[in-house]
Amino acid sequence: MIKVILIATGLIWMPIHIWAQNELRRLDFLMGEWNVMAEIRLSAQGPWDASKGKAIIKKEVGSKVINEDHYGSLEGKSYITKSLLAYNKSNQLYQRVFADSEHGVFVDYTGIFKGDSLVFDKLFMYPDKSTVKLKVIYSILSKDEFIVENSRMPESATGWDVTGRLRYKRNR
Repeated sequence: MIKVILIATGLIWMPIHIWAQNELRRLDFLMGEWNVMAEIRLSAQGPWDASKGKAIIKKEVGSKVINEDHYGSLEGKSYITKSLLAYNKSNQLYQRVFADSEHGVFVDYTGIFKGDSLVFDKLFMYPDKSTVKLKVIYSILSKDEFIVENSRMPESATGWDVTGRLRYKRNR
């Protein structure tokens, strides 16, 4: 009886493990060097700041984590961001950790694919206990182009405020 249970457990684990690897492979096209056109604003009513930048995206940690380093500018100053993407096979959700040189805060998101878009969200709490919903959407246009859109919705708001749009085109 014990042998049957162990074999069944092994058969269940293996397909989930392989499936989880395939989920992250859906993002393999992201690997490489990218030219980035960014439009970013720091507040809901703030002015848009447009800039050109570069991004390098590669797999790390035994190909289990996608690391993006983005170099651009914001309000005339150097602006650097880091995004880490992974697939959590335990809860079957994508994960994203983000930090930038303006805020210095790690924000951790969870996400799922909806059609051709990878949608991440997060309920962020400030020290005063007020909250804001954050959303990041990776819209895949082709293997050589995608858009990342960042939005926020404070707890008293009823609609999303777009705070950033980044268009990535593969550097050839």
